[in-house]
Amino acid sequence: MLTPEEQVALLKTKGVTFERCDEAEAIFALTERDSFLHIASYRKLFPKHQDGCDAGKYIGLDFADLVDLDELDGEIRRAFLLLTNDIERIAKAQLLGRLSSQEQEDGYSIVARFMESQDVGYRKAIKRDLERRRDSNGSGDTYSGALIDRYGESMPVWVFLEVEPFGAQLAFMLFCARLWEDTALRDRHYELTYVKAVRNCCSHLSCIANGFTDAHRSVYDTPFSVQRWLADKGIKSTKARKSKLRNRRMQQLVTTLAAFDTIGGCKSSESLTALSNLSDELKERVKRYGEQNSFVSYLSFLARVVDTVK
Repeated sequence: MLTPEEQVALLKTKGVTFERCDEAEAIFALTERDSFLHIASYRKLFPKHQDGCDAGKYIGLDFADLVDLDELDGEIRRAFLLLTNDIERIAKAQLLGRLSSQEQEDGYSIVARFMESQDVGYRKAIKRDLERRRDSNGSGDTYSGALIDRYGESMPVWVFLEVEPFGAQLAFMLFCARLWEDTALRDRHYELTYVKAVRNCCSHLSCIANGFTDAHRSVYDTPFSVQRWLADKGIKSTKARKSKLRNRRMQQLVTTLAAFDTIGGCKSSESLTALSNLSDELKERVKRYGEQNSFVSYLSFLARVVDTVK
């Protein structure tokens, strides 16, 4: 395990310079800002010398660039966390509204039927989690434990969707889509699985921008509803669009933007402000780094999609 001073020395052997951010500032960043693994991960976005005495070293990469991209990543995470929170909140409200209009549903039996429809392992996992979080003796979930304890085994849908995590809510949405033979709701469910991945990434402070490379290929097609949404927004199915959507991270971010734009409901003013600010930040980085760095085209594409929403 390297000390911050040794981490700086290691980066220097890889061609990273410390001109716009001196070594003392870099050591402070590696001690008080974020981990070496996190900050240094953005180096993979920059090209290396292919031959000569500097073969294998990065070209024109200063530590200041790593810190700058770390800051941009934070902007992306903060904006998309607000978006995903809005999406989750609105999707839950809309699903409850839809359920309330179903005259044959009483709010309790549909939860029981959902649980019965799940495989044994998943059903037991849900029950174990609820039991663990019950606050009957003051040692459970501080925020939802009392609610879980009050309803116990007989939980109505409005409580179930309130106390269950996003993953279980999505499973319930898919169950309803199949029950009602609703293809639009089924498609929304699949979009929201992408949203959930982005939400988890942002909540856990995982890196995003360091994956804006052609190497991060998706094994899944972009949902057709998202492709249609992009076309409606004037972003046609060009070679450039197809290239960017083959990147798994970009695919999930764009799907989140599409879901945010099309879900309706009451969005927070903070989300809309964050999108506007993010667009400015992305465009500023596009100007700063220029087209010689391939990751810039990803920033430019993301900014273009953000602009169609904000």
